[in-house]
Amino acid sequence: MTDKQKLIEQMDTYVNQHRSSILEDLKRLVRIPSVGAEGSEEEPFGAECARALDAALNMAEEKGFCVKNHKNWYGTAYYCGGKREEDQALSGIFSHLDVVEAGEGWIYPPFEPVEKEDFIIGRGAGDNKSGAVIGLYAMQAIRDLNIPLESTLMVYFGCNEESGMKDIERFVREHPMPDYSMVPDLFFPVCYGEKGSLKLTLQARMGFERITEFSAGKADNLIPARARAGLRYGEELWKEIRSGADSRTDIEAVREGEIIIVTALGSGGHSALPEGTVDAIWVLTDFLKDLEQLEENDRSICRGFSEMCGDYDGQALGIAQSDEPSGKLVCAAVKAQMDGSIPEILFAVRYPVTDYRERIETDLLKTIDQNRFAVKESTYNAPLYMEKEHPYIQRLMKVYRQVTGNEKEPFVIDGGTYARKLKNAVGYGGGNGAHAPFLPEGHGRVHQPDEARSISGILEAIKIYVLSVVEIDEMIREQREER
Repeated sequence: MTDKQKLIEQMDTYVNQHRSSILEDLKRLVRIPSVGAEGSEEEPFGAECARALDAALNMAEEKGFCVKNHKNWYGTAYYCGGKREEDQALSGIFSHLDVVEAGEGWIYPPFEPVEKEDFIIGRGAGDNKSGAVIGLYAMQAIRDLNIPLESTLMVYFGCNEESGMKDIERFVREHPMPDYSMVPDLFFPVCYGEKGSLKLTLQARMGFERITEFSAGKADNLIPARARAGLRYGEELWKEIRSGADSRTDIEAVREGEIIIVTALGSGGHSALPEGTVDAIWVLTDFLKDLEQLEENDRSICRGFSEMCGDYDGQALGIAQSDEPSGKLVCAAVKAQMDGSIPEILFAVRYPVTDYRERIETDLLKTIDQNRFAVKESTYNAPLYMEKEHPYIQRLMKVYRQVTGNEKEPFVIDGGTYARKLKNAVGYGGGNGAHAPFLPEGHGRVHQPDEARSISGILEAIKIYVLSVVEIDEMIREQREER
């Protein structure tokens, strides 16, 4: 039996012995509704994110590791193995504790975790509080099993991954980056590429005349399940809206004094994974554009927005693109709001790893009617792309196959993780991709109601991470010997 096979057997025993504490620590984090919020100098991402960070660092400290809270921007926990100082960490595991809003439609309570069959259910159970627990228990196992490391191991706890990644950008400014990093914010095996991220706000050049409210979405990476419009009351308009709403299940209408409230119902999900979702912004604008009793100006604006929101591949905006490593561009409307009387929609674009921002913005301006709509602002994160044959990718793939026996290939994602902000970093597991069979369609996956993560997948991930840290440590030692 090789040393690696022996270690795999040791880890089988270890995770089974610690199963109850692993799950209790995850539940402890899930109970904190750490949705990012406008904060203060002391709590930059809000009180709940600060509370979740304290909880994670307390866990790490209870387990005997060196911890530091970096002014509630992020936290770090170190295992130095008696060899190096904490500021010389060479391998890192990067997780985040902030979560998207719970939203509506939950069967189970979003912040009171439920254990059912092989799953933990609760907001953040998968994205990404399980990643924090995986990192902690991998580090604990390495120490408890007296696995010698040449390098320092660091676990990072972030607080702003879901809404800007300002936390990791600050970490990079304040610390030397680990030589190699893993981000347990996906599924196995290795993610060797992440599409570029571009956020575009398209604004109408004219304001609405009758529509007084136009709103949807709270997160930049979540397709909204509800959208709402308020219209000044008119008897004939109210009759038309009531008639339309009565014949549909995805439109609700009520009168509140002199305002008619129209609510559109869709099916939300992660904007990087739109398959199976229905964007409520599209449902709303598609309904409003056909109201004959609504002013033509308002109908025209809604018609334009409806066309723009009508697909998830950017065809309507003229920005569609694809490449061999990463496939098609993905584009979704994620927020709607008004600036005074002027409506605007935020689009989240995930573009192929060989594409570039300037091409997208140029083609967009060629397509949209610039007499009616304008680009108000845009922000972007460049793609991450590492060749499949890169030695780091191959070493991690070797570990994954040793532990699981699975021959899956590395992949590219539409979304983004901390990996794109670090050097020699990849998204690497966190779960096994299993979907809870007892949950209905539109439930159970990241950013959906009843977010659920496989317990066996978490336990397997801890095993894989321990073996991967050992593999990275060997690689670091080999590279030093070559110098």
